[in-house]
Amino acid sequence: MDLECKKFAREIRNLDKEVRAWDAFSGLDSKVKNMLTALKAVAELQNPSIRERHWNQLMQVTGVRFVMDSDTTLADLLKLNLHNFEDEVRGIVDKAVPEMSMEKVLKELKMTWSTMEFQYEPHPRTNIPLLKSDEELIEILEDNQVQLQNLITSKYIAFFLEEVSIWQRKLSTMDSVISLWFEVQHTWSHLESIFIGSEDIRAELPEDSKRFEGIDVDFKELAYEAQKTPNVVEATNKPGLSQQLEDIQSR
Repeated sequence: MDLECKKFAREIRNLDKEVRAWDAFSGLDSKVKNMLTALKAVAELQNPSIRERHWNQLMQVTGVRFVMDSDTTLADLLKLNLHNFEDEVRGIVDKAVPEMSMEKVLKELKMTWSTMEFQYEPHPRTNIPLLKSDEELIEILEDNQVQLQNLITSKYIAFFLEEVSIWQRKLSTMDSVISLWFEVQHTWSHLESIFIGSEDIRAELPEDSKRFEGIDVDFKELAYEAQKTPNVVEATNKPGLSQQLEDIQSR
C-alpha cells in the first residue's frame, strides 16, 4: 500500500501546473501526503521493541482508545490520524528501542541469578559447611553491577528504574555479605583450631576460650542455616544476616 501511495503521489506531482491551482488538487495532495506519513508511522510502530505500554502512550497522545491485538487492522490504526503525531510516534519508538535492550539485560540478569548457587566444603575437623570461593560468581557479580550502573544513568531508565534499583540493592548486599562471610569464616577457622582444637590453650586462656564458644555456636548456626538456602541472592539477602555477621566479627 505504501508503494501504491508513493506512485500516486508521483503522478499527482506530474499533473499540469494549471491543475495544481484547483482546490481538488490541494485536497487530494494533502490526503496522499497524510496517508504516506501515517503509513510510515504504522511501519515504525511495527518495531519489535514496541510493548503494550507504548500503545497506551500512543492512545494518550492521540486521544483515541483501541484494543491492540491480533484482530487490529490497518484501518484501525489509520483512524488514529497518525499524520498529526509524527514526532510523537518517532519519540515513542526511539524510546522503545533502548528500553528493549534494558529489558534484555534485566531478563538475562534474572535468569543468571535464579540458578546461581553457593558451593560448600566440609571443615576438616568439624564437618561444618564452609563457603567455597567462586571466582566466576564474583566476576559475574562485578560485571552485573557495572551493567546496572550503566542502565541507571540512561535517560531512558524511567520505566525500569524501580526494578534496576531493586537489583542494585540486592547485588550490593550480596557483594558485602559474601566479603564479610569469608572474613568471619576465615577468623572462625583460625580461632577454632586454637580454642577448640587445643586443650592446652583452653586451659591457659579460659576466658578467651569461653568467649569463643559463643562465637563458635553462632557461626555454626549461621553456616548450617545458610546451607539450607543454596540460591546466592536469597541466601545473602536474608533480613539481619549482614548484622549477624558483623556482630560475630566484632566479638
